[in-house]
Amino acid sequence: MTVKVETNLSKLPTWLKTSSSGGAPQVPAEGPQPKTLGETPPLVVRLSDYPELVHLFTHYGAIQKARRKLRLLSGKNGKVLLAKNTVGAADNLGNVYLGVEFLEEYGGNDALLHAVMAHEWGHLISNTSKHGNLDHLSWDEIFKLRREEEAAADVFCGRMLAMMGYPPDAIVDFLMRAENGNDTLKYYAAPIRGAIIQEAHRLHAQRSDLTQKLFKKSIYPNPYTSRIILADE
Repeated sequence: MTVKVETNLSKLPTWLKTSSSGGAPQVPAEGPQPKTLGETPPLVVRLSDYPELVHLFTHYGAIQKARRKLRLLSGKNGKVLLAKNTVGAADNLGNVYLGVEFLEEYGGNDALLHAVMAHEWGHLISNTSKHGNLDHLSWDEIFKLRREEEAAADVFCGRMLAMMGYPPDAIVDFLMRAENGNDTLKYYAAPIRGAIIQEAHRLHAQRSDLTQKLFKKSIYPNPYTSRIILADE
């Protein structure tokens, strides 16, 4: 079974990085591989090997809280796995990967953690199979599709942050810092990505404010006026 991984902030393979040579990625020695929008899954590691991160994965830990919120908001269940050589990634089997190094440094930053997970959840609900076989496309066309998929996940991230009550500042700042020296063909530039997330957040928050003004009291729960707070938090 081939598992496709949609990476957001992963350390990308060298063939995805912008270079003076340009063109298609290097073909492995065993022969041509099918063109896909995904990449090789990151290396999954045992949580027990990183005891300092265990608290994040407990029922009341930040990761599991974020997972429950995103599951409720999106209707999509997902499993969160600890991995190496990535910040965040998602595959087509419903798995979201979070990087050891990222969590060691930023595990206490709830806004950033929720943002990275929200972006990856955007990949979980995206049906990349709709593009069908990609072998007939040029690499420039595939990179364009990848940028569109990433932009859609950024929009989802901005909306989810607004619904969960977090500002977009943490993820925008992180993207700006992470881009330095790591330009790739897969993503729009960090300022563009940041603007996409901020605008999606602003529009959803604006719609929420308008709904509250129009319907100050209602017997029905309204997703645009409610911040998600789980009973077991």
